Amino acid sequence: MYETVTTNIMVKNVKETIKFYEEKLGFQKILSVPEKGENLNFAILNKDKITVMFQEQKNLISEYPSLKNDKIEPSFTLFITVNDVFQVYNDLKDKVKFAKELHKTFYGKDEFAFFDNNSNILTISC
Repeated sequence: MYETVTTNIMVKNVKETIKFYEEKLGFQKILSVPEKGENLNFAILNKDKITVMFQEQKNLISEYPSLKNDKIEPSFTLFITVNDVFQVYNDLKDKVKFAKELHKTFYGKDEFAFFDNNSNILTISC
């Protein structure tokens, strides 16, 4: 039966994406392929209970040709729940570009959203 789901996100540059997620969000690299170098094809990062994978555009398209597109245009958001949205907001407010400022949603949650270095939107909610 199903156990987990982990997103694999297409990116232009895996190394730059690792740097963003480590420096801005406190993620830790678990694995990269190759392990070192400028031209990384793939990486797995982790923070707390969250695991995310990033794969370089050409490499991912070689695996799944139906993903071919000249431009990477995000068509999803990552929804991340935290136990203190205000602390996370304060930790990030000078480090990221916001897609949506901290607000109360129509369903009663405190949330904000920001862009990663690939223009993906990450929503933080409590």
